[in-house]
Amino acid sequence: MRNNLRMMRKSGPLAALFPTMRAEVLAATLTQPDKSWYLSELAEFLGTGPSSLQRVLNALVAGGILQRRREGTRVYFKAETRSPLFTELRSLIEKTAGLLPTLRRALEPLAARIDCAFVYGSVARNRDHALSDVDLLVIGDVGLADLAPALRHAETRLAREVNATTFSAAEFRRRMAGRDHFLSEVVRGPKEFVKGRQSELDALAGKPRRPTASNLETRTR
Repeated sequence: MRNNLRMMRKSGPLAALFPTMRAEVLAATLTQPDKSWYLSELAEFLGTGPSSLQRVLNALVAGGILQRRREGTRVYFKAETRSPLFTELRSLIEKTAGLLPTLRRALEPLAARIDCAFVYGSVARNRDHALSDVDLLVIGDVGLADLAPALRHAETRLAREVNATTFSAAEFRRRMAGRDHFLSEVVRGPKEFVKGRQSELDALAGKPRRPTASNLETRTR
């Protein structure tokens, strides 16, 4: 989740609308509206100090965006879902900062059939704007017909078009072995993973695993 938040922080449209720290707090709280955060937990999640959050949190509580409650020595903050602004603000966050979590939720019913999925292009390069399409590559036992209903739902939530490209694991490896220009460029470029990680993508592409220190020691004996 923390990696997802790093993606949130870099979102151009959100940064243009809100100061950085306020955008981070809104992204963390509004994309998880049922979660109560105590101050030090939220600060650790955002990679900052509790003191730097106090003014932002107080302002959001005063504005009715967050609610605050105290339990013993701990103070908890949570999205104020009764606010008339909640639905609109959450929708705004989902359209900008919540892109990866929204795609992950949309693809969850097909997760067992997906080996790896990631966003590439302008979004992954942090050069997108509010009207940019989302480029998604999916590797697994799924086709565009399988993805279409889930992606329509994601597009509705994001108010952005999702352009998906799909490959079976065998076809992906074959094209990588043949140095397919499109795939080579995509794999070399920046990516934000919706499912899987770089090591799994490398394995699907047929790249040899880098030897670990223990393996190197074994080979030299």
